[in-house]
Amino acid sequence: MKVDEFGQIGAYVTAMNEPVLQAGERVIGFRQLEYRVFRVGLLRSPLTDERGGWVWQTTMRVIHLDDRWQKLPTGARGKRVHEYALEEVLEIAERGRQVLVTVGGPKGKVVFAYSPLGAASRLFDWLIRERGERRRLTGS
Repeated sequence: MKVDEFGQIGAYVTAMNEPVLQAGERVIGFRQLEYRVFRVGLLRSPLTDERGGWVWQTTMRVIHLDDRWQKLPTGARGKRVHEYALEEVLEIAERGRQVLVTVGGPKGKVVFAYSPLGAASRLFDWLIRERGERRRLTGS
C-alpha cells in the first residue's frame, strides 16, 4: 500500500499520465474521481485532503494519480500516487453517496473514500464482484 507518495516519470508514471504496469497486469478500467484517505480508528483522522485525479483499476491493484504534476527539489517530475493491491482490500461499503474501501497493510488500516457519480460508480462494481469471488474461492 502506498499513500501520498511521489511517483516519478519513467519509473511510476508515463509522460502521458498513465501508470507503468507490471508484467502480466491488465487495466480493467479508469475514471476521474475525487477521493480522500483516512486512518481507521476511534476518530477518523485524514491522511490526505480531498483530491481529484485518475483512478486506475487493474487486475492486481488500484492506482490513484493526482491531477497536478509536481517537481521535486532534485529536478524529478511526477505525480502524487496512492495505491493498494487487491489482496489488501478488507471491506467495500457504500454509504450514501460514497464508496468506502477499507485496506489493511504494513502501515495499518486505512479507508479510501470515493465520491463516484454516474459512470464512475461502475468502476467499483468490478472490485465488489472480485472481492466476493475471492472470498468464495478461499473460504474467508
